[in-house]
Amino acid sequence: MRANLKLSSVQLMISFFVFSSAVIILQNFYAASDTSFLMNLICVVLGVLIAFLFFVPSIIIRSQTKLDFMSFAHLKTPNAIIFTSAFYAMYFVYAAGYFLVTYTEMFNQKLNPEGNIYVIAFLLLSACVYAVYKGINAITRCGIFIFAFSLLAFTLIFSGNIANLDFVNYSFTFNGSNSDFINNLSYFLTISVIAVIFACVSGKTKNFKIRHIVITMAATVVLFALAMFFVFFVLGDYGRQQSFQFFTLSKSAKFGTMNGMDSLYLSLSTSSVFLIISIITVCINKATGKIKNIKMALIFSLLIFILFICARNFNSVKEILINVHILNILTFVAAVLIPCIYLLFFRRRVNE
Repeated sequence: MRANLKLSSVQLMISFFVFSSAVIILQNFYAASDTSFLMNLICVVLGVLIAFLFFVPSIIIRSQTKLDFMSFAHLKTPNAIIFTSAFYAMYFVYAAGYFLVTYTEMFNQKLNPEGNIYVIAFLLLSACVYAVYKGINAITRCGIFIFAFSLLAFTLIFSGNIANLDFVNYSFTFNGSNSDFINNLSYFLTISVIAVIFACVSGKTKNFKIRHIVITMAATVVLFALAMFFVFFVLGDYGRQQSFQFFTLSKSAKFGTMNGMDSLYLSLSTSSVFLIISIITVCINKATGKIKNIKMALIFSLLIFILFICARNFNSVKEILINVHILNILTFVAAVLIPCIYLLFFRRRVNE
């Protein structure tokens, strides 16, 4: 694993886009909701804007020290780093469990109800451990291919639904309750997990520019807006009553005699979640200061798997694990609060 090899900033941002795309691919929150397209569009824009603000503390540290936050923390508080490392390691275990449970739930409900989700989760985590062994550069290079495939998949799914658009029964009205607004905003804000990842790996990037993040977030807004547009104006009320609406959208796509593109959806969702958990596991190693230690990746992958088993067997654990409000609060602490505390206490020695 070539841990010291610099990582292209653009390469990392492409992986971040793939990461963000999984949020809309695995979305499952329109059910029993009467919110309109315009309200959800506003939620998307605000959610992505707030997620961008989560990057600011790490961007300041990166620009002033050329270090990512975790390296900065190890340098400035070597005696107390165990507490910071423990929090970030547990945060990433939680985040990995969130995406793993959501993915397997989608797989079990929509693709193969008879499939053994424990085997699926184990195989996925095993592949992620191997990816960690190859290193962040190899993972993000893989992300480029996943990105190219995702562009093709999204293009086919969207264009295959153009003929199904319905502007007669559905319009661009604005409606929805305050609770719907908060819940939907919270869901789109989950992409801010990438801000915590940036805080862990940005020190390895070369040629970093703030505009790279801006372009990535803008592309995410466009993707989310397109996905919601087709969900609302192709699937309509039926779509809002379905779980995992993007899967339903892929099923409704057609070209000539070819109906349904759920195989594209399966490939896209699986590859995206694989990339997510792989990068998260790299961040766990970085947080613990054991970048080259494959044993550490195995240990934390086992913890993720145990958390997954608990979530599948105890509803109380599952409700906590897939709660977007809890995830966003923890993300705020990891991406904003702790880095700001470090900046506050070490602002006079930031260039030492």
